[in-house]
Amino acid sequence: MAQVSQKFHAKLFKEASKLLTNYDDYKQYCVNEKDFTRNRELSFQTVVLVILQLLKSSVKTELKSYYKTVFKVDEVVNWVSDAAFCKARQKVKHQFFIDIYKFIARFFYRHIGGKLWFHFRLLAVDGSEINLPSSKELLNKFGVHHTNSIGTKIPQARISFLFDALNNITIDAQIESFKVGEQQMFTEHLLSIGKNDLLTADANYGHFRILRAIEQTGADFCVRMSQSSNFIKDFLASKAKDTIIEWIPSKATKVNCIKHDIDFSPLKIRLVRIDLSETETEVLALSLLDQKIYSYEKVKDLYDKRWKVEEEIKKFMQRLLVEFFSSIKENGVLQDFYANIFMLNLVSFIAEPVHEQIYKASENCKYRQQINWTSALGDVRGRLVLLFKRSLNKIDSIIKSFWDSFKKNTEAIKPDRKFPRDKRKKGARQKAFMNYKPAW
Repeated sequence: MAQVSQKFHAKLFKEASKLLTNYDDYKQYCVNEKDFTRNRELSFQTVVLVILQLLKSSVKTELKSYYKTVFKVDEVVNWVSDAAFCKARQKVKHQFFIDIYKFIARFFYRHIGGKLWFHFRLLAVDGSEINLPSSKELLNKFGVHHTNSIGTKIPQARISFLFDALNNITIDAQIESFKVGEQQMFTEHLLSIGKNDLLTADANYGHFRILRAIEQTGADFCVRMSQSSNFIKDFLASKAKDTIIEWIPSKATKVNCIKHDIDFSPLKIRLVRIDLSETETEVLALSLLDQKIYSYEKVKDLYDKRWKVEEEIKKFMQRLLVEFFSSIKENGVLQDFYANIFMLNLVSFIAEPVHEQIYKASENCKYRQQINWTSALGDVRGRLVLLFKRSLNKIDSIIKSFWDSFKKNTEAIKPDRKFPRDKRKKGARQKAFMNYKPAW
């Protein structure tokens, strides 16, 4: 397995490198067709790799680090100014960084396939909010969310992830103004799902229009429902645990469906009641109507797997410190945003062969072990440039060193941990950094 996977890793970087070095491949990502056509210190490849390795220190420090790594220079280098780099990066469309994180996802499914739940690719969707640097351009694009204690207007963005919960791969990521709702952003995610996908989501997505839209893509769903609806109240009052009903939309729901060009005929769904404690109950709506194949216990376990998307967003926010942007321009912020998605996908792709090995090796431990993602992200980020610049033999050696490091740096899987649900509206919740260390 390791040798086969290693061959695919080498092939990944060989194919991805073409996007960075061949003008015919990367010219579509240049703002002007004459950009990066002359032989300069800041080539397209250099600018992109500096951004992909994540600009978490000052731009000048990251440039020094890049040239020291590539050319194995012991002395301090000052070959390119930070101002020149900032000017050069604006010649690169942020679409490149979208395409390259999606390139990794496509490559993963084409060559590895990944884990499935029954025959489904198990997807999860969730959103969050991030603060942006305060600049006129970003305030115009994303809007003023609040004014801080010294009178500075702060823009904020809403982000949404469509995530493969079993393989830790982000399929699609969206970033919009905080004024755009998660349900509206979900419409873009629908373009990335289809037959043999099973989508899990929390109660924010438990609406007739959304479930019908998922069904129309050919995908299936398992979505937690709000308990404010009358038909959910009736289901809870019946004391049933697992039943199949026909959801007849209300007049207001029909109007909403017509507005979004969604079929509003009755929707056949399965409702499953899960008692989390004596006082807390959740209701799941599923399109999986076969109660023998997809038993009550399997469904209960299924929804728990949705938690992985919450963990991915936590990695994105806490370990990668995504809010420490390296630009105050819209294009630069979007470059940074999608470069961080790329890093998460890349580490998941590289780590795929060792997950099961780590789990089996910890059989006799008090707790089963898993990859320490903070350590893994730091390992890959520090050597990302080498994966694109070195020979295939060197790449093989670097990948082996990653696997060895992943196996040595693990953390415990602590099962059955529970935390009280924060039932306040999102705007009322206090946003604060948790006690997690960044990945470098």
